[in-house]
Amino acid sequence: MQILIPDSWLREYLDTEATPKQIQHALSLCGPSVERLHKKGDEYIYDIEVTTNRVDMMSVVGIAFECVAILPQFGHKARLKKDPYLEKVKLVTSKKVDYLTVTLDKSLCYRFSTALIKNVKVGKSLEWLVTRLELVGMRSLNNVVDISNYLMHELGQPVHTFDYDKIIDHKMIVRESRKGEKLITLDNKSHTLPGGDIVIEDGSGKLIDLCGIMGGLNSAVDDQTSNVLLFVQTYEPSHIRKTSMSLSHRTSAAELFEKNLPTENVLPTLESGMKLFDQLTGGHADKTVLDILNISEGPTVLKLSSPLTEFVNKRLGINLSFSEISKILKSLEFVVKSEQIIEIPWVRKIDVTIPEDLVEEVARIYGYHNLPTQLMSGYLPAPTGDKTFYWEAKIKSALSHWGFTETYTYSLVDKDSGLKLKNPLSSEWEYLRTTLTPSHLKTISENLGRVGDLHLFEIANVYLPKKDNLPHEELHLILSTTNLDVSRLKGYIESLGLEMGVAISPQIQNHTIAITCEINLEPLITKASGVKTFTPISKFSPIIEDVNVVYTGNYAATVEKIKKVSPLIKNIELIDKYENKLTLRIIYHDDTKQLSSSDIAPIRTRLTLLSG
Repeated sequence: MQILIPDSWLREYLDTEATPKQIQHALSLCGPSVERLHKKGDEYIYDIEVTTNRVDMMSVVGIAFECVAILPQFGHKARLKKDPYLEKVKLVTSKKVDYLTVTLDKSLCYRFSTALIKNVKVGKSLEWLVTRLELVGMRSLNNVVDISNYLMHELGQPVHTFDYDKIIDHKMIVRESRKGEKLITLDNKSHTLPGGDIVIEDGSGKLIDLCGIMGGLNSAVDDQTSNVLLFVQTYEPSHIRKTSMSLSHRTSAAELFEKNLPTENVLPTLESGMKLFDQLTGGHADKTVLDILNISEGPTVLKLSSPLTEFVNKRLGINLSFSEISKILKSLEFVVKSEQIIEIPWVRKIDVTIPEDLVEEVARIYGYHNLPTQLMSGYLPAPTGDKTFYWEAKIKSALSHWGFTETYTYSLVDKDSGLKLKNPLSSEWEYLRTTLTPSHLKTISENLGRVGDLHLFEIANVYLPKKDNLPHEELHLILSTTNLDVSRLKGYIESLGLEMGVAISPQIQNHTIAITCEINLEPLITKASGVKTFTPISKFSPIIEDVNVVYTGNYAATVEKIKKVSPLIKNIELIDKYENKLTLRIIYHDDTKQLSSSDIAPIRTRLTLLSG
């Protein structure tokens, strides 16, 4: 998960003398990795990689909390200028309000909160808001939508807005969708729902929201909107994940909701949103906020089997005092009740669930780079090796030396190969390929005429159907060449067999623009020994002559017919081709005697008859 944070936005919450580069260094060593620090004008922007279990850091406030804990470890003072989570919410809440009737499936929506904001003036956002959103990669649309995006980035809680007057009878029913129900989302995309998705139905039976993913176009705020429902919820995460993936509709909101957001963040976000609406739209909220909490809230406590100091030091191999460990945990908002009882802050109760998680927190803030290191003693175990990797490397090396170019093609294709994806990213990538050949023919067709002959190879998986299960992945090798000399391609493949110590019977396919040979590598690698057998050089020299034959349809079939004329024909090379006439170089050989012209004469006659 990636998040962009401008330095000026971060410092609205963080008070520190540390420079952006010092913040980048400290965070990367002890917290989220700052992949890049780039400058746009006078503004530094942190490009931060956040692990999926740390949804609490997917916000400006979350990163500020981390900085307060980490920066002092590097000699930089740091404190929070303001804590939106500790400030007491001043909202008047109720489970019932006059302006909205709600029916909930409690298993789907953990917290349902909304405020009615009247007399809103929809228009362009102020410059500071537009600039901030642009710095984090978001496009400004209007002040209402921009407030929603701003809150999500600042506090890590997705927010949605409805045009209140478009909701029939001012009624909402939160339920699971029925298979085949349709909804057009805000991006003007029509979705046919698979069923089991969290949706909101209005008083007329019409769907107005695909919860946790994107709102419906039929209830969207527009330039004529005057009354807005500011909507802040948390949902059952597995439903959001399933719907997002099955519809191939990945949104920032879905990525957060599917991580099981804490319900405690709902009201602070709602209150912040109401203040912004007042400042930026001129709208005023109804005095009572609807708030329905469907799960119990309370402090999460971890009980350790041994004293905290012993528990941590034993696992890290260090000797920190109780006060040092407590200081680290307190900087992360943990409450150390005693040596064996630790209270988890609500922002961390999703990922801190076992005592060992506390050890991890102490280790990273103390600094993994500060932990003692010791080289392993004794003998290193002998490498077991991997036959697949070994032979892949050998095959690639051999083919490269023989003039072939390695290529990579997509595993997803646009034509039906028997394995259609449930959630394709686009119509161009709907199927998992069961063969490599079409991909190579497409590559060759796109590059014909740019260079001379193309000689390509690829080692990749194909995906074969498997009843009631994931597909079977099978490792294949394909060689493709625009040089239509079947014998030469066959020679390369037989040479690979010699390298591996196995016999390969190539099935060469002739196409209009190329010849190909696709091989299942798995049984060959299983049998491969790499042991080469010595074949003594024959005492008798071959006879080589060029012959002209008529090309009758399939070239590969023609070559096979010629080979069957006599066992003395050991190899065939294409010298020239003109219309339907071929000039072939034929090599005759016998291991038991020296061939003469009289031995070849009857074979030559049969070839003439075959050509005719």
